[in-house]
Amino acid sequence: MLQPLGISAEAEAVYVALGPLPSASVAELAQLTASTPECVVESLEELRRLGLATDSSLGHWRALPLLDVVNHLKAQRLSEIEQASVAAESLESHLLAAGATQADDIKILVGRESIVAAHRELLNSARREICGFDKPPYAQARPDITEEALSVEPEWQALERNVTLRVVYHPGFDPDRLTELGLFAAKGELSRTSPVPMKLILVDSHVALIPSMRSYNPGHELRASIVRHALLVEALQWLFEAVWDAAVPIMTSVNSESDPRRQMLISMLMTGSTDSAIANTLNINVRSVRRWISDLMDELGVSTRLQLGAALIRSEGLRGQPLEPPVRLDLDHAVIPFNRR
Repeated sequence: MLQPLGISAEAEAVYVALGPLPSASVAELAQLTASTPECVVESLEELRRLGLATDSSLGHWRALPLLDVVNHLKAQRLSEIEQASVAAESLESHLLAAGATQADDIKILVGRESIVAAHRELLNSARREICGFDKPPYAQARPDITEEALSVEPEWQALERNVTLRVVYHPGFDPDRLTELGLFAAKGELSRTSPVPMKLILVDSHVALIPSMRSYNPGHELRASIVRHALLVEALQWLFEAVWDAAVPIMTSVNSESDPRRQMLISMLMTGSTDSAIANTLNINVRSVRRWISDLMDELGVSTRLQLGAALIRSEGLRGQPLEPPVRLDLDHAVIPFNRR
């Protein structure tokens, strides 16, 4: 699970063994991991380079908080995303102002019907991969959240054609929304969450659909751009990959009996998200988040968040168990449910 941080499987095993302990020697860690002292030393040096372990003059090692290291990496990536967001806003303004651009490179769409039709046509043409930023508001609503209702959607049909679907969702999830994301994850969608600067769809790294966020405001007619210019599409693909790399995975399992809120909670904990960020994403209050975390710690028999992180790495089987509902949900401040479109 720590591979995104560049940690080898051997070093991860040593960290998991070291995490719950106040300190340990190389010999003790070799015994706990069923490894040789030489391999343990190499793993400890790897952990030290990443800031995850430190040694004392007595030859004992102790683990350092995983979340501190993740937060540092996250801050670096968020800075990169912020720079990319500024560039994206400038690009969007340029595209909307470029009404006289060659038709083959950029086409301006006006009106809900033309945008919905173009969206479906582009996704139906996908042969390899669809990438997207999903952010409210939406051009059309989806009344039902069932497999039957979703089966007519072009994203669902693309998955049935074995097209890869990667989506970064803007934070803000009510239970119905998480249910929909769970159905798409079970179908094969790869989904993550992160603040996204715009709506975006990329098809086969060849063409992009960019709805204008400003045109969703009251009194404006919906507008969008279809971009085929190779350099612009390349830049948009780069933007997507930068946000994707820094985003938090939403679904780590496609178990139909799993609780998507629990999976989201565990995923965000393992990527260093704050309690406030988790609360905003799940549309609950911070007290509820802390209660769920406390329940996880009790369930795993740990007393600190460092120990919780190590225990979660070991406990793949816990992902399918449901979370008990919190005592009080702050429904008055919940985000209004929204649909995919």
